[in-house]
Amino acid sequence: MNPPRSAPTPVLLAPGASSHGAYAPAKGQSLPHVDERIVAPEAHAEIVDGVLYRTMGANPPHATRHFAAAHLFAGVLAEGYTGAVDMLTRADSDTDAAPDVSIFPSALDPSTGERQLEEIAFEVLDTERLAHTTKKVEKFAARGVRRLFAVRIANRAVYEWDHTHHDWTELDAQSEITDRCFRVPVPVRALVDRVLADDTVAKALLASRNGVIERELAAREARGEARGEARGEARGEARGEARGEARGVLAGKTETLAAVVLRVLERRGLPITDDDRARISRCDDVATLERWLDLAITATRASELFDR
Repeated sequence: MNPPRSAPTPVLLAPGASSHGAYAPAKGQSLPHVDERIVAPEAHAEIVDGVLYRTMGANPPHATRHFAAAHLFAGVLAEGYTGAVDMLTRADSDTDAAPDVSIFPSALDPSTGERQLEEIAFEVLDTERLAHTTKKVEKFAARGVRRLFAVRIANRAVYEWDHTHHDWTELDAQSEITDRCFRVPVPVRALVDRVLADDTVAKALLASRNGVIERELAAREARGEARGEARGEARGEARGEARGEARGVLAGKTETLAAVVLRVLERRGLPITDDDRARISRCDDVATLERWLDLAITATRASELFDR
């Protein structure tokens, strides 16, 4: 098999489209149904071109990447689609194999009453030979699987099968996979980056107007409005009280303007050091005290009064 070819530019696809749109499966073939078995389910095996391959449990990192891919795709599926892990698909008379992840329509095939062929298949490559995976993918492509992807763990690269050239194309790490099966575009890096995968799933949940998220956003908005109103009321009370007491000072009442500054700070719960308290109490400049009073209403610490 030829080595995977690198794409010179990012692969950016229109919704529901493929970069390999020239492909169409052969017509007129008499093929067994996708769920017609020649290998026993749960037998940890698959058959490609009549050859039996054992598919025992995987070790990390194949197993963990497999799990991450399933998490990502399950989270972004569009309405009308479902997915499966290690689901056997009968590709032809001599092939009964299982992609790591399959995505297919939820509705049953109207002509058979059974499940439909997957539209997308995904393979993880770790110790598995590329030649074996390519042979499987060629069988799925011939059966009619619309899009096929693979990720090579060793170099964190993602590839898509090119139906026209019968070879792999490496996808640009900064591009996105857009498809009718996905509610939102899937960044290529999300297939190898767990944080970005989580972000992508979150975007899909937001796009679907998930009930839990919608209720939480509404609750947070309500709490934010309540906190804003409370802060506004507190500031209004503080300003009103400060102005009233300041007017009392100017009218000759016993409290001094310095005492008003200290009282505002205290009522706002701001710690006041002995030095700060002494400095405010000693000040005999009305303009300075009035400026400190204005600052005391919004300051986050007492020392801010002297910073400006």
